[in-house]
Amino acid sequence: MKRGNSVNLTVGSYVAAIDMGSNSFHLLIAQVQSNGWCAVYTEERRVQLAAGADQGSLQSDARDRALLCLQDYKEVLARYRIAELHVVATASLRGVGNALPFLSAVENLLGVLPSIISGEREAELVYLGVSTKLLGKADTSSQQHCLVIDIGGGSTELAWGFAHRMVKGVSVGVGCLHYLRYFPDGELREEHFNAARDAATVIFKQALHRFPAAFWESSPRVVGCSGTLLAVEQVLLAQPKNPSSTGIYLQQLQALVDSLFSFNTVDDVRYPGLTEDRRSIFASGVAIVMALFEALNISSMQLSQRGLREGIIENRLADGGLTFQQGGQQQ
Repeated sequence: MKRGNSVNLTVGSYVAAIDMGSNSFHLLIAQVQSNGWCAVYTEERRVQLAAGADQGSLQSDARDRALLCLQDYKEVLARYRIAELHVVATASLRGVGNALPFLSAVENLLGVLPSIISGEREAELVYLGVSTKLLGKADTSSQQHCLVIDIGGGSTELAWGFAHRMVKGVSVGVGCLHYLRYFPDGELREEHFNAARDAATVIFKQALHRFPAAFWESSPRVVGCSGTLLAVEQVLLAQPKNPSSTGIYLQQLQALVDSLFSFNTVDDVRYPGLTEDRRSIFASGVAIVMALFEALNISSMQLSQRGLREGIIENRLADGGLTFQQGGQQQ
């Protein structure tokens, strides 16, 4: 994402955001309205850009999958008169030694140089994307404290604040794709699951110690977002004995954990409500969710469909927000 002078957006303008995550790529096309914006197109694609990148290098097959996905996104963007295109990368490319050639290839394809945003900046944008929907855009004086959690493929962001302002944001290297390393050869054993959960719990507790005392005194509303948490919710909702209430509840989550050990490998995992592209990372994702419940000592978690890409749009349209250079497909 290039920095520079932004275009003047008017009602009817189209703005697009692409989030190149460690596991999934997301495309959001929004149209500016007099009272904000509305989504006109959304798509999520499993790419697993960070697969095999544990040694600090982007793998060639992951690069090829990413560029193929972005080529498809380019064709979608060409259907609209896109005024601005914003492309961001997160933990997928942080610290990756050979990221620059890939970023150049993306710039050649889309006309915009992606920005590798910091974990704290990611947390801030995720918080903005979730809070503006949760509290309402006009509610800028709310004293309702929220802790927004985003579990990705390579990292987890914890963002605490009130109204639409993040007070403290932390990003840790806990992600459902990276945590497959706790399941050697894909074997789904209880001891492997417990090792992943315990490792994540320690990291989350250490991260929470970095929050100010006011965080613990605020009793924040805990809101989760991301494909990992939404996948867990969908599986729980599909269970015949569970009530049809949305969100994640500890008792149901524990029952789900117990049932996981009936599968031999992570690729064998199958549940009603679980999509094909989430099967292999579902067990590691559940371990991370369980770790969050333990570290936060909570019994339930509300979920939001929004996240980073919505935060990028909200930030662009907010008064005094960051500006981004014009780019992408225009007609």
